[in-house]
Amino acid sequence: MSASSISQGPGPIVHNGDYASTRWLLLAVVSAAQFLAAFDLWVVTIALPTLQREFAPADLAEVAWILNVYTIILATFLAPAGRIADSIGRKRSFVVGLSVFGLASAGCAVAPSLPAMIVWRSVQALSAAVVLPTSLGLALPAFPPHQRGTAVGVWAAVGAIAAGGGPILGGLLIQISWRWIFLINVPIVLVAVVAGSVLLPRDEPRRGAVRFDGVGLVLVLWAMWLVCAGLIQAPVWPASLIWLMLGGGVCLGIVFIVHAGHHPDPLVPPRLFRTRRFSISAVGLFVYYAGFSVMLLGITLLLTEGMHQSVLDAAFGLVPGPITAGVASPFSGRIGARLGVRRTLVVGAGLFALGAMWPLVVATGDPPEYVSGILPSLLLWGVGNALIQPTLFAGVDAAPRGDLALAAAVLASARQLGSALGVAVLVGVLGANGPSAFQYAWAIVLASALLTGLAGLFAGRQRETASEPDKQPELRHQPVPEPSS
Repeated sequence: MSASSISQGPGPIVHNGDYASTRWLLLAVVSAAQFLAAFDLWVVTIALPTLQREFAPADLAEVAWILNVYTIILATFLAPAGRIADSIGRKRSFVVGLSVFGLASAGCAVAPSLPAMIVWRSVQALSAAVVLPTSLGLALPAFPPHQRGTAVGVWAAVGAIAAGGGPILGGLLIQISWRWIFLINVPIVLVAVVAGSVLLPRDEPRRGAVRFDGVGLVLVLWAMWLVCAGLIQAPVWPASLIWLMLGGGVCLGIVFIVHAGHHPDPLVPPRLFRTRRFSISAVGLFVYYAGFSVMLLGITLLLTEGMHQSVLDAAFGLVPGPITAGVASPFSGRIGARLGVRRTLVVGAGLFALGAMWPLVVATGDPPEYVSGILPSLLLWGVGNALIQPTLFAGVDAAPRGDLALAAAVLASARQLGSALGVAVLVGVLGANGPSAFQYAWAIVLASALLTGLAGLFAGRQRETASEPDKQPELRHQPVPEPSS
């Protein structure tokens, strides 16, 4: 691929020669960053009881902010970080963000107190917010159009592997010391930063003055913070306060949308949502990850509380789902190319729905047997995830070329918000009904699967057409093509 083929337009990625021999190494670098960000979110979940003992007399609700602050800040800053990355250069943002992530990991490992740990976790989340949206935006242009579906599938598979491997590796490292769950990031970051500095294609910042939308930033930060904090704290804070926070967040979100429509250079340009493909991807990721988080946390709690397994045994019990997703994801691009977006999402959502229904309809016993009641559900979810997640994230390629990082950030924010919603609803349901009420969790997952399938039906009704002048054919190619209409 020559430089001239992609050198026009704002913020081009400059390819120095043919990337045929190094594009997969490039994908490995950005996927390593994806793994670190996802791994660090999940590994703390398994370590919370140990961290509570370490920072005694803090109670579990206080220690839980080690996890909650990461999720909330990551979701809040993804869109602004994507905007900044497109403005100053994606490679620069990626390398700097990953370096800060490694520094924050070392800070977490030596944190002497709970407040210090929460501060370093906040820095980790901020740096992860910079790294995540730039990773896919850097990788896609290095691949020819016919390989981008496979590349997105590999990138998505890494996240699934991190979700399954995080608790297991965390459980093993905790046997040595809880500090190692953070220290292990440092050498990986060093290798990825050096490799990224050499392999990643050089890109130029967007030309022209970029007006920073300060009002939009404040609106979206407060809207997302109020909604996320309200959902997470719903089981313990007064209902009146929760409704006030959620209502305030929704109102600020509406004000933000109106503001974005009138600002000359808004934080999240409305043009991103002018294509059905991208809009459906954002909605689909939100509803899918609400169910995904309920299923993952619900099965974890069922194994530990309902079946009285150790944390490490429960982590190993979860492995079949993420491993199945990781093995199947690289093939999702080819499957999607044959089936089209609509049928790929509907089939994936159908498998996800079967996985949710299995403990409700097929499994017997309270709690159900692992082999007959839980394992089939995990396997069905794994294959369904391999079809759903890459197809939805491939919607980033429907965005204008100069907004690739921002578009990826918006999709990642939708994922985080959906996860926060799912966890909050599950904790509230279990808190009100006790551990025996897991059937409600599967019902929530089933509803999420049905909504994801509905999004797939809308996504495939017509082909998208480019409406922005800066879309280039060689970069706009969708990894999962639309079916013929």
